[in-house]
Amino acid sequence: SQDIIEKLKKIGVYRALVPKRFGGEEWSPRQFCELIETLSKADGSVGWVASFGMSPAYLGSLPEETLKELYQNGPDVVFAGGIFPPQPAEITDEGVVVRGRWKFSSGCMGADIVGVGISPLKNNEMQGLPRMAVMPANKAKIEMTWDTVGLKGTGSHDLVVEDVLVEKKWTFVRGEPSKLSEPFFKYPSLSLATQVLTVVG
Repeated sequence: SQDIIEKLKKIGVYRALVPKRFGGEEWSPRQFCELIETLSKADGSVGWVASFGMSPAYLGSLPEETLKELYQNGPDVVFAGGIFPPQPAEITDEGVVVRGRWKFSSGCMGADIVGVGISPLKNNEMQGLPRMAVMPANKAKIEMTWDTVGLKGTGSHDLVVEDVLVEKKWTFVRGEPSKLSEPFFKYPSLSLATQVLTVVG
């Protein structure tokens, strides 16, 4: 719920890994994992949703100018994503046109931005590696499909996007090296993701 997201903001979950120059705390991976482990001991669903506070590790692959825009109103930006399966996205002169459905978008109901997996196409041929396309959360429709017994509180519903144009500067290859110089961003983001989800238990 939104009140839980606000409490996670207050304890610094979403600013923990954001660079100090953007108003964040720039914690170490160990500090962040310890925080997520503590939250998970209290409630598994809360720990799972909070674990996506590691999103700055992924978003660090965006251009620096894009990150300045992302954090212009503060570092407490809540991210949710749907990665698989990557959906075809037609390349245009302005960016990529995103459409499709993505499952298991944990925490999407409280997100400020969402990222979805795409396969960029030109003339029906894939161009390069799959990418993540980042957009304001209100550009995506949430379909309430998450009705489970375990981890029900994660709200891992479907995201549906209908013909949203995303500029190239708001896309990146998941797991590619960050363009930022801070020491944290030399740490492999996919390795951190594995560690963070492990401490959720």
